[in-house]
Amino acid sequence: MLKSNIHVDLRNQSGTNACHKLRNRGHIPAVVYGHNINTKMVEVDKTEMDNIIRNYGTNALMDLCTGTGTDKDVVIIKEAQRDAITNELIHVDFQKVSYNDPIHAMIPIRLVGKQKVESSIGVVQQQLREIQVECLPQYMPESLEIDVAMLKPGVPLKVADIEFGGEISILEEKSLIVASLVRADKKIEEPESIDIVQEISGDEK
Repeated sequence: MLKSNIHVDLRNQSGTNACHKLRNRGHIPAVVYGHNINTKMVEVDKTEMDNIIRNYGTNALMDLCTGTGTDKDVVIIKEAQRDAITNELIHVDFQKVSYNDPIHAMIPIRLVGKQKVESSIGVVQQQLREIQVECLPQYMPESLEIDVAMLKPGVPLKVADIEFGGEISILEEKSLIVASLVRADKKIEEPESIDIVQEISGDEK
């Protein structure tokens, strides 16, 4: 897992008006929580946060520095909320983690080797696009690459068929289908991907 650094400042005000003021000056509200710590309300630079998500993904470990930088927490992004209309980042939940305690996370699945099996009559259909895993924070991958070069018609690839490193535990049903090779004229229409979005409301964490 890649690691980044980010600076946040404590905030004392919550609610719609306070959050609007934060966003108007290029910051977004956030919270930091975790086992055996008091939840902290913080604010973070929106551009910096966008860059971290773009370059490292939401599962990257981060050294979160508060105030002058003497107070540091190792965190991951538990949830990144976006505006339903503009898709702009509006709120972030940081979870404090320990290198000794396993965490749960949803990891994107990326298929590789599709070009070796796809043809004018057959295409790879991906049914599972992310998978829930458990592992120590330092072993959490940005994504899981799965080779489908050996995929055959009528024999779908299931969670049970995938080999993972011993440091990662999969928390999904073994029977779930990850991908299959289907006739091009029978390709299942995939639902549009839906990002986690939340319209700006009066409720503030």
